[in-house]
Amino acid sequence: MHILVIEDDTRIAALVNRALREAGYQVTLCYDGVEGEQKLLTGQFDLALLDIMLPGLDGLTVLERVRRKLCKTPILVLTAVDAVPKIVQVFDLGADDYLVKPFILEILLARVAALGRRATREEPTVLAAGGISLDPARRVAVSSGREVALTRKQYRLLELLMKRKGVITSREQLIEAGWIPGADVKENTLDVYIHGLRSKLQPVGSQSVIIRTVHGLGYIFEEA
Repeated sequence: MHILVIEDDTRIAALVNRALREAGYQVTLCYDGVEGEQKLLTGQFDLALLDIMLPGLDGLTVLERVRRKLCKTPILVLTAVDAVPKIVQVFDLGADDYLVKPFILEILLARVAALGRRATREEPTVLAAGGISLDPARRVAVSSGREVALTRKQYRLLELLMKRKGVITSREQLIEAGWIPGADVKENTLDVYIHGLRSKLQPVGSQSVIIRTVHGLGYIFEEA
């Protein structure tokens, strides 16, 4: 994989660069958000590591702007803030994973490898259930001819719920589908994402579909 590292701390950038190259990856470094956005939009990278605190443009702005411009490069965000609202914001803006500083290089490499494996999996063409269809190429849900954009996390959760229509999907199964193995998912983070899915689906004519909470067990996708 060719990995773009957007990190203004030259010491951290050098350590990450060395670790990635020793693991066999090709690496390009840049040290500010403006250049990072420009390089991401070229589409030539298989993965990007994106720091939040950057000169020029901060990492969250870079993330929001490249996703709005339909950049599909997997992005792992590096953050010094281990707080649920900030982490949820990172995922809502389109990040694929995050890692809190200071981090262990072996864990970073494991997450990079996991994102690489995930990116190479073959996506299904179209998944339809309960009057909703999912378009994996554009990461949108379509209902009654209307579209709603989904974050990567929302897409994966909805995809699993739809595949298991009428069957309870446990919290553990949803977390496994949406987060990488070993990720520290806070107690209410999954609930926040499910709430976001419900809010997005209802305005596009999907009132006939319910993502119902089964207390103590998980969630179930069913028709009203």
